[in-house]
Amino acid sequence: MLGVLLFWSGVFGAGALVDGYSAREDYISSLASRGSPLALLGIGALLASAVAHMATARAALSAWRARWCAAFILAAGVVTVVIALFRASCPGGPAGCGVTGTVATDWVDLVHGLSVGVYELFTLAAMLALAVGGLRRTAVWPRWLSLVSLGFAVGSVILIGQTEGEHLGMWQRLWLANNLAWLLVVAWVSTPRMPAAEHE
Repeated sequence: MLGVLLFWSGVFGAGALVDGYSAREDYISSLASRGSPLALLGIGALLASAVAHMATARAALSAWRARWCAAFILAAGVVTVVIALFRASCPGGPAGCGVTGTVATDWVDLVHGLSVGVYELFTLAAMLALAVGGLRRTAVWPRWLSLVSLGFAVGSVILIGQTEGEHLGMWQRLWLANNLAWLLVVAWVSTPRMPAAEHE
């Protein structure tokens, strides 16, 4: 929970301090970009999100032995670290950087952009692993969590599909809010120690 709180605090705090930056029109990662005056704050926010993913993966594995789900959440956290380290190029600053129609300028930009897509794939895989696994009789997490995970997965796909059009910053924030809300639900439900059961 602290990791998610620090992520959003860093995102909105840094965004408010950069001249011309718009939460509605600009990408979050441009705050951590090469060329951002508050890059360290943006990087810190992304790393806080990565830590939140890793902690949730551990909780899911410890409480439920949900190996596949935990592995996918952990992978999403690792990819978030990659996103933070392979920073987009924004020589003119975060405002207007990476808007629709621009292309990657070097290999670091390419790695950054691909990593965002890989993060989404791992996040979806984790959501679907929890949704499908919950239908088994041996599942040790509540069945309603499977339906909730499926709903979050659908929301994630719909929202990320909007991030290439108008108001991409707003849609990206809604997409990440969807994914991180799911993460918090998983962390909250898995925190009480439940009887361990072998689960793939």
